Amino acid sequence: MKNKRIFLFFILLLLFSIPFSSIYSAQETATDLISLINNVRNNNGLPELAVNSSLSAAAQIQADYLASQYGSEFSTIEDWHSGPDDEDAYNRAVIAGYDLGPGWIVDEITYAGSDSSTNNDALSYWLDSTEDAYAIYNAESFDIGAGISSGDGFTYYVVVFSVELGSGSSPNKGVSSTIPSLAATPEVAPVNVATPGEDGSLFHTVESGDALWSIAIAYDTTIEQILALNGLDEDAVIYEGQPLQVRPAFTPTPRPTETNTPLPPTRTPIPAQTAKAINTPIPTQAEEAEGILGMDNQTMGLALILISGVGLIMIVGGYLAKDKASKKKTD
Repeated sequence: MKNKRIFLFFILLLLFSIPFSSIYSAQETATDLISLINNVRNNNGLPELAVNSSLSAAAQIQADYLASQYGSEFSTIEDWHSGPDDEDAYNRAVIAGYDLGPGWIVDEITYAGSDSSTNNDALSYWLDSTEDAYAIYNAESFDIGAGISSGDGFTYYVVVFSVELGSGSSPNKGVSSTIPSLAATPEVAPVNVATPGEDGSLFHTVESGDALWSIAIAYDTTIEQILALNGLDEDAVIYEGQPLQVRPAFTPTPRPTETNTPLPPTRTPIPAQTAKAINTPIPTQAEEAEGILGMDNQTMGLALILISGVGLIMIVGGYLAKDKASKKKTD
């Protein structure tokens, strides 16, 4: 029972001693590495490279050779591109069955790391290297192959590119620039970033060693955007001293046009009317004296007295006559 526990203890210790990063790196493939490189090219306006099985076979041959020959002594490698029979990358691609046309060359980049290294580690190393970054961003490349191999605790990464120099007729033709010929060691100087103008626009003056891809990276833009801003086509070649617009001026936010909305018509107030006094003519004394029927007041008074007296006499006379008649009838 005790021996069994000791055995289980050593098994667990062995399991926990395996780095998880090594397990992860073993799951990564050469195809994944090619996808990473194509993503970088896409982000900088360059076309994807076509995966070629013959180039992948050539890359795998070199990766296996480096792992078998150098192992943990990879730091002493003097020629990373010399193969099993001292062949170079070009001849290795031909041996693997790749059909190279006239004027074509083969470019190769390599990286070695521990077993815990990943494809991203290899890509970061290449992008930090002027020569290796040049191979990744080369607009005249069109086919790609990759190989990964491990030996003596280290992992070796090899990527091979086919390049058609200067013909401009490659199947995945990219953008020409001031990238120097691959026949010589590329000298791509750091890009001196310009200061934005007051309106936010940015103009870069091309200097010796500048390339469209390096300018695009320095200003966090893409080659396509630079070409569009400057009215250049895909075959454009930039030259030293050329001003290139890399960022347009800021576009002010348009203000809405103020429109005066007419107000509805208002009624004109009618002023309050003040009652006017009516002048009633007051009769004069002469007019009052005329009275009714042209008689003055005095004459009118006498006439009324006379009429009243006559009426009274008639009433009294009628009453006496009635009384006299009544007596006669009684007798």
